[in-house]
Amino acid sequence: MAGMGIRALELARALQAEYDVCLLVSNDPEEARAVAGGVPVQTAPAGALAAAAKGAHAAVVSGHAANWWFHQAPGVPVAVDLYDPFFVENLHYAPVLGEQTARHDRATLALALARGDFYLCASPEQRLFYAGALYAAGRVGARNFPGDPQLASLIAEVPFGAPAEPASGDPGRGRSAAGLPAGGPVVLFGGVYDWYDPEILLAAWPAVLEKHSDAKLLFFENPNPESTPQKVYARLLERARAIDPGGRSVFFSPWLPYASRADLYAAADLVVSISSPGLETDLAFRTRLLDAAWGGVPSVSVNGGAIARALEEAGAGLRAGPAAASIAASVSAFLSDGARRRSAGEAARRFAAERAWGRVAAPLVSWCRVARVDPGRLPFPAAPGRSVWRRLTGR
Repeated sequence: MAGMGIRALELARALQAEYDVCLLVSNDPEEARAVAGGVPVQTAPAGALAAAAKGAHAAVVSGHAANWWFHQAPGVPVAVDLYDPFFVENLHYAPVLGEQTARHDRATLALALARGDFYLCASPEQRLFYAGALYAAGRVGARNFPGDPQLASLIAEVPFGAPAEPASGDPGRGRSAAGLPAGGPVVLFGGVYDWYDPEILLAAWPAVLEKHSDAKLLFFENPNPESTPQKVYARLLERARAIDPGGRSVFFSPWLPYASRADLYAAADLVVSISSPGLETDLAFRTRLLDAAWGGVPSVSVNGGAIARALEEAGAGLRAGPAAASIAASVSAFLSDGARRRSAGEAARRFAAERAWGRVAAPLVSWCRVARVDPGRLPFPAAPGRSVWRRLTGR
């Protein structure tokens, strides 16, 4: 239960208000069932999707799993969730994963652009990016543009959402689950990926400790370390132990269960998000910032994109420059002023409440009412042969 798994479950819950919904998972379903509430969860191995699709009015698919769906259930109208630009994220891992992964990701996106009937994105930036991709793929043209110049029937913004019920957690349980000792303010960073730049926060940390000697900084491990390169995390861990050899102020925790995160937010005073500049950052919708806002935790962000701008405008966060001094000043501004922190936390809760899953999923719910196979679907793309690849690459 991380990232797209959380999103799939919460969209299923939002759709349940009007439809019978089944959440399909290709792995062990027990983790999803433990938090799914009333959403039925069914194991659907990659080769058995045709049976799972029987009788379906519509489907929502994402990522690499969608490749199997398109081939096995071609008659079912399908909304393609492009919220996660995985094909750009994985380019950060190209030195480790190699060219084959990049080719596979590109082919996955090409198939989705050809065979989807409706597309979900997370932000105006993503919408423009995917509209361009759909145009280049041949899905936008004389057939559909004159009657729908806004492409409303083809693509819609459905960002990440927040639970409708307010977060209510126990700070003591949160500290214990994350392995934090009692006392002192807690600053969270979240999971570490190779397009983040957490080392700037470590560079800022000594200046924070000068004013708040009992502060604790908590990083979380990647939820899928066995399949995700850990270059930045390994470098971060080494640097942290260099500046805090005894592990008294900088802590690392395994990924915590989804259902326990309210306790974590109750224990936290601030969340920090620092991204490296680049295409991934331009397209990203930083879900940790929204989820922390649901927990009433204000934020400091660097290159946080659209959601960071909105949080700052709402009085729920600060945007800092990509320098240690700027980050230290922003973090200390919140830790030094309890009234300001509480006010920002209240603004954060209001911000999240306005973005409840039932509200943000409305365009998807509306599409399901009229779901149909788009006559503008394209034929299945042909897999490029080696000779074609050589002509394209000059190899």
